[in-house]
Amino acid sequence: MFHVSNTSRPWRRRLQQSTYGGLRTYHCVDGAEYSRLAGWANSFLRDQFQSVLKEFRPQIVHFHNYLSLGDDLVTTARTTGARVVYTLHDYGLMCPNTILLRHDRKLCLKDDSDFFQDCCPTLIRVSRRGYGAAPWFSRAPSLARWRLYAEQYPNPRFRGLLLAAVRLAESCLGPPSGAHVPLKREFFRIHTERIFRDADLFIAPSEFLLRRYVSCGLPPHKIVHVKYGMRFFPRNEPKKASQQIRFGYIGALHAHKGIELLLAAFRGLEGRATLAIHGSVFNSPVSRNYWQRIQADQPSSVTFRGPYENDDVGAILSEIDVVIVPSLWYENAPLTIQEAFISGVPVITADQGGMAEAVRNGIDGLQFRLGDATDLREKMLMFIDHADLLDRLRRGIPEVTTIERHAIDLRVRYEALMQA
Repeated sequence: MFHVSNTSRPWRRRLQQSTYGGLRTYHCVDGAEYSRLAGWANSFLRDQFQSVLKEFRPQIVHFHNYLSLGDDLVTTARTTGARVVYTLHDYGLMCPNTILLRHDRKLCLKDDSDFFQDCCPTLIRVSRRGYGAAPWFSRAPSLARWRLYAEQYPNPRFRGLLLAAVRLAESCLGPPSGAHVPLKREFFRIHTERIFRDADLFIAPSEFLLRRYVSCGLPPHKIVHVKYGMRFFPRNEPKKASQQIRFGYIGALHAHKGIELLLAAFRGLEGRATLAIHGSVFNSPVSRNYWQRIQADQPSSVTFRGPYENDDVGAILSEIDVVIVPSLWYENAPLTIQEAFISGVPVITADQGGMAEAVRNGIDGLQFRLGDATDLREKMLMFIDHADLLDRLRRGIPEVTTIERHAIDLRVRYEALMQA
């Protein structure tokens, strides 16, 4: 396993080797700004990856989350003669924001092979020198990220000062949304098409995501739908201290996850239900500001439980009657839904994307119109007003794919690639 993490100290760049659960692990530590969104190579990362390929000589190289990885690693793996598999966990190969949600909060369906024609290139960083060594400013946060940080700052006075500073910088340097757009467009398109070309097989955890990638030019014969496999955990007996319905949110505390929408929908249900929010900002300064801002002035029936360990999920779900997944984007295949089903907990989720595939409306959960707080409140009220609904939906919860079954499926596909 080869993975990367960032550090702000360039002199600490290194490749650490260890064994985790019997698996040989190569941990590349690097602090540079590079990824799908930065138009410059990272020679240190590429060289370390090449050394690992040379030492280990894999027959299959399977890429997962591509955040913080250089664009050229797929081609690097391909040149060794290995077969390349790529699991698509989001829309990052066709959307600079990775979630098909524009900065104006509008959703983008992506249904054309010219997938960048209506895109928001704000987060992409390019150098006029073209694709090459990282420029001097590569280690500084981008101007676009400074704007996101400022917009979510919890203190209104400091938020205003930060936004004023960002606007001043934009007036001097040009706003990221309009600067070097043709260069950004060309960089993003070329590298995506190269990954489409050099990977042998793409795995889509949802049919929705599969259709989006095919519509953007990924050859249909190169992509298959394979559901995530889950590692099962002990199913705790539900703990019920009162007759109130206990709603819960479990997951990342990012703005696009729809937590503000959930809080708005819950308003007015105090005294009839409770809402517990479990999650982490995952060291994101932008999300930390967002999280501090939205906690203000919430009623006592809303509790913020903070981060949790994966081993605690079963215990958390034993204190929740209904899990709510209120995301504002086309989620791919939310693991939270599968975790809820393992514990026998119905789910309320939006009616779009992979969420709508995972939850069958009226059978194992309920669906609401994506982004509609009023409709979400109505679905929550159905659980409050109809005592039999909870048990009926519990009985409809389907079997969840195990991680062992998923591994068997992957192995079959690996063997077929090697024999092709």
